[in-house]
Amino acid sequence: MHLPRYDALLAGAFFVLSFSVASAQVSLPIDFESGTTTADFTDFDGGMAEVIANPGPDAGNSSATVGRIVRDGGAAWAGSLLTLDAPLDFSEASSIRMKVWSPRAGVRIKLKLEGPPELSYEVDQWNTTQGGWEEMHWNFTNALSMTFDKLVFMFDFETTGDGSDESTFYFDDIEQVDASGGLAQIDLPCTFEDETVDQTTYDFWGAASQVVVDPTNPNNQVVEVVKMPTAVGWAGTMIGTVEGFANPVPFTDEEQTVSVRVWTPEAGTPILLKAEMIGGNPFYTETIQYTSQAGWETLEFNFGNELPGTPELETGFPHHLLVIFFGFGDEGVEGGTTYYFDNVYFGEGPVVGIGPTPAEDVALFPNPLRQGQPLSGSGFGQQTEALILDAMGRTAWQGMLHRNGTDLGLESGAYTVVFQGLQGLERQRLLIQ
Repeated sequence: MHLPRYDALLAGAFFVLSFSVASAQVSLPIDFESGTTTADFTDFDGGMAEVIANPGPDAGNSSATVGRIVRDGGAAWAGSLLTLDAPLDFSEASSIRMKVWSPRAGVRIKLKLEGPPELSYEVDQWNTTQGGWEEMHWNFTNALSMTFDKLVFMFDFETTGDGSDESTFYFDDIEQVDASGGLAQIDLPCTFEDETVDQTTYDFWGAASQVVVDPTNPNNQVVEVVKMPTAVGWAGTMIGTVEGFANPVPFTDEEQTVSVRVWTPEAGTPILLKAEMIGGNPFYTETIQYTSQAGWETLEFNFGNELPGTPELETGFPHHLLVIFFGFGDEGVEGGTTYYFDNVYFGEGPVVGIGPTPAEDVALFPNPLRQGQPLSGSGFGQQTEALILDAMGRTAWQGMLHRNGTDLGLESGAYTVVFQGLQGLERQRLLIQ
């Protein structure tokens, strides 16, 4: 299943309305301690910005003065903008860094650049801190330099504000930075241990990631991915920045597998991996796997087995980007869902921390199953002999059920699957839609 609304390189669809208004001119960096005032902002469509005393100084931001935007009615894109005294140059510093305070985690915050009429560039990020200051980055690597002189702030984008505390947001210390910090560009394999490499990841549509200490091993670093409550089904994380790997993934006609060590809270979690070219080129491919247990395991993603309805892998073109989607197809839930990944290798990577699947993790998934979708499972090793009975008790299918997916070719209906699990004979109901 391909979702054309998703584009990993542009975190949000370009918003065509342009705010061509006059305002006072300011320059980055902006700390609201001097120079930039309330009068410098141009509000639009229900947003109101002003410079005020910091209402919540903490370790994340002890500044005396900050910016505030209150959204009260109007449009779902309400916000405010600053007109800069010169167009932004992204040739050396391609990111904008800003401190943000929000009453909620998972708020979609859009930074938009505007310049000549009908020309704009925008990037979305989702915050991870509720009721506290956090530092966030918006990467504008692909934006044109010396073109945009307006910086537009849209907090809680696509939501209509009500003027309450829940629609009030604070921001501070806006500056243009080299997000890499002068570190080397990431490349395969990715173990997230090398401090000389830029390990920044890039999120979109409701995922939020960072490199953290492995919660199961204090001597290991991994990437934590939180699928926020507001996340859409295709929220994902680019492994690296929008500049991709230093070298393309070395796909050949014979070798098309990437292994990733993942941690998920439950068996049967769908994880999609996408390989694509820089710049939104149409040559991309997607493949999906399902976890067989809760906790850590290493999955192998075979791009020669592309997701039905998506393009086949074109090995003659350089794929510099890998994008991972945890819980693919599932929207965010209250409180969010946390995943981890590590050890991204081309081909077979090191197998770490895989134990036997507990009896309670015996499962068939997805369930319900769509016609044409492979059935995966857990609790029976790599494969097991299975018998599938229809609602009348007749044999509808018999053969080897593979952990990482088996095409059944069955019609819609209710079935019973009988198979040999690690703890004995198992019977599970299966619904095919």
